[in-house]
Parts: sequence; structure tokens; C-alpha cells
Amino acid sequence: MSDSAAAVAAAANAKTAAFSDKELRYFRKMFDMFDADHSGAIGFFEMKNLTKHLGVEMTDAALRASMEAIDENGNGDLEFEEFVQWLGRASETADEFAILKSKIRAQGTRPLSNAQIDQLREVFRHFDADGSGSIDVNELGAVFQAMGQTLSQEELESLMKQADDDGSGEMEFEEFLLLMCSNFGSPHSFDNELLEAFHKYDPLKTGVVSCEHLGLLVRELVGHQLSEEELREVVDVAASLRGDGYVEYMRWDALWDACRGITL
Repeated sequence: MSDSAAAVAAAANAKTAAFSDKELRYFRKMFDMFDADHSGAIGFFEMKNLTKHLGVEMTDAALRASMEAIDENGNGDLEFEEFVQWLGRASETADEFAILKSKIRAQGTRPLSNAQIDQLREVFRHFDADGSGSIDVNELGAVFQAMGQTLSQEELESLMKQADDDGSGEMEFEEFLLLMCSNFGSPHSFDNELLEAFHKYDPLKTGVVSCEHLGLLVRELVGHQLSEEELREVVDVAASLRGDGYVEYMRWDALWDACRGITL
């Protein structure tokens, strides 16, 4: 292996090591779901939907450039290992919170926006009394007190243990943010409603429903807010993704941005 190839391999391993096995399993699942043609790789438009799902904020031009920088064979698509590398590069060149947002998404919480993360970083800095870049158990207690909650020393130590991935005994910002999201964040209420409604027409949880049932589901959820033409458009676009009269939940979910805007 050449020095340059070894360097690339080492960088790839470093990016993979930044994620837990649980997170990598989640990314694999998401990758496969957004791989619309089941080719084992995702192209630009599939990638655009996946990055939106993870909450990564970047322009189309930045996304194309970041994909090209990772795409070793130059075919315009990214395989899974390349996607994991891409997350690291996106954090370095486009959205500094790309890795953090993907970790938040992997634990079942809707990602925060960059503005929200910046606000929480200011909160973290405020309670980092000694300016060390991390907070200890006492400083964590002060955070909860400011939120109107008084936790026992045992409860605080349990939370610290839960969040302290590197075993330092203190909590750095990323660990703090993941803790806040896991304890106070929750999947979006509309997403829950969406999934529950989907499962009503998919009782065996196969992950797909017929387009006929999709039409009924759309009417049930937001039919009072969309015209008949808009309802048909949602179903038609969803139907075109597979072409066999069925719709997969995750790919259909990616079409709902407009509907979320209506119902939020």
C-alpha cells in the first residue's frame, strides 16, 4: 500500500472510530433506506434527502463538492464506507455540526438546527465556570437548577456516567448536548403521528403500504389542509419512487416537508 493510500485508509478508520457500533448500525439502516435503487451506493439526490434527514445544513454546491472529494472511483455515487467518511469531511468543510447532528439523530431525537446548537453552546460556556472546556458534576447540577430542577448527587453522577464517553469524569460540549437531547428531546410529535398512522395500514410492519392506502392516510392526517390536487400530487410523487404500487415509509417520509410546514 502506498503512503497516500495508507493515509486515506487511516483517515477513514479514524472517522469510523468516531462513531459507536450502534450509531454505525443506524447509519447503515438509513443509508440502505435512502438507496432508492438498491445499488449499494447513493447518488446526489438520494444523498440530499439523507442529509436533510440527519439535519446537516449545506448548499447543493457544497454537497456536490463534498461528495466529489470522497468519491474515490469518480462514479458520482458514495458507498456506505465513503458516506461515513463524508460525515467527517462535512463537519470540517461545510456544517461543523454534521457529525454531532448525525449522533443526535442516531439516538432517536430530531436534530437541532445550527442556531439552536450555538445557543446551547453559549449555555454550556456560561456554566463552565472555570473555562476548562468541560463541566463537572457540580456545574452540571447548576445547569439543572437553572432549568428549575434539583437533582441529587447520585442522580447527577448517574447522568455524568451516562454522558461521559471518554471516561474523563467531566462532560465536554458534545457529550453535554447529546445528554440534553436524550433527556429532554423527543421525536417530533408529527413524526410520531405519521408513523402510527402508517402502521395502521401496515399492521405487520413490513415498511410498505399500497398507494391506495397512502391516499387514505394522507387524507386522514392533513386532508383538511390540502386541496384534492395537492393530495394527488403527494401520492403520485410517492408512487413514482418504487413504481410497483407501494410506498416505503422512510422514502415517503422524505416527501413530507411541505406537509410538516402546514401542520406545525
